[in-house]
Amino acid sequence: MTELKKYIKVKTKIIRAIPLPPISLRKGPVPIFPPDKQVRNFFNKLGTSVEIKNENLSLNFWSTSSMMAPFYELLQTLSEWLVKRGINRSDSQKYITSLFIALSEDAKNNSNKDLKVLVKNSQTPKGLNEQAVKELRKLGFYKSLNKTANSVLNRLKKSK
Repeated sequence: MTELKKYIKVKTKIIRAIPLPPISLRKGPVPIFPPDKQVRNFFNKLGTSVEIKNENLSLNFWSTSSMMAPFYELLQTLSEWLVKRGINRSDSQKYITSLFIALSEDAKNNSNKDLKVLVKNSQTPKGLNEQAVKELRKLGFYKSLNKTANSVLNRLKKSK
């Protein structure tokens, strides 16, 4: 009977981890709640762990993860733009995906900096990047992105 009591008193600790598809590449974020050293160390070998101190905040991570398809749509749109201007599809896709991988790696390597610094440092006065970001802001591209993230978050909150 004393053996049985040992098992009855065992506490179960549940850790919620949200690995996303890039985990198969050993990349990508893995939100974890509650913070746990063993789980963090495990997932850091497969990607980048982000510990969440408040479970309600996890919905925010789910909302931003809904941007995978829009990201790929952005790549596809720019690749198709190059194809329409005479660039071979294979070269177009190779260029666009390589460009965005490099930009993502640069952002990750500078993740200790505010992303506003990267936005600022990637522009030269009256340069092409300055023109592009100004035009997209004027068109409401980034406001629409926030609106979409909020919409996804609201959907998640309703389903909870």
